[in-house]
Amino acid sequence: MAFAVSFPTTGPCPTPDDLAEWLMERGEPFEVEGPDALQLRALPVRFVLTPGQHALQAQIDVTSTAPLSRLVDLLFAVSVRAGADVRLTGEGEMTRPALWMHLADEQDRLRIAESLQRASEHGSAEEVTKRLWAVVASLRPGCDDRWDADRQRIVQLLEVGEPDGIGVEEARWHVDDPKPGDVIPVPVRGFLHILAWRWLSETYPGIAEASQTGH
Repeated sequence: MAFAVSFPTTGPCPTPDDLAEWLMERGEPFEVEGPDALQLRALPVRFVLTPGQHALQAQIDVTSTAPLSRLVDLLFAVSVRAGADVRLTGEGEMTRPALWMHLADEQDRLRIAESLQRASEHGSAEEVTKRLWAVVASLRPGCDDRWDADRQRIVQLLEVGEPDGIGVEEARWHVDDPKPGDVIPVPVRGFLHILAWRWLSETYPGIAEASQTGH
């Protein structure tokens, strides 16, 4: 899952040359991608400036091993340089801790998926998945939450058309051609992947280690 962070400001936006010079001063390696984009080499971040609109955006493709604290610090340093707020598309204005939490939940989702794949290769996927589901189910009592192997994320099962379920129009955002009575998986909001990873990394350190170190 990719994230987009914007830096809205009423003042002038840094030019590509300004941003490149600033990154060099910080010792942050990057590659120039055309006249309006810079791709960082050490972090999964691509800066894009929209010609004519003076708009700066950071496109983030979180990986399982990216140093998130360093990444978030860089983005907020850019916001100070631009004299702008930090806004996460779909969420709104972000504080430094809030942005870290959003990125960390995605990172831990990837780590869980990689660990389950490793467990499958070692023949222990059934055991690990069964225990993971039990942990996920305990995080929000009364909700039918589980790990969805196809979507590789925690979802809640909801019935289409039920008062305590999900409406047909909203369901179309998640599945094709939903009908009343269908039970569909809906991604769970919040930071459940962080909690599930906390359990998985401690309970099965052998399968979790590679997801944390990249080895």
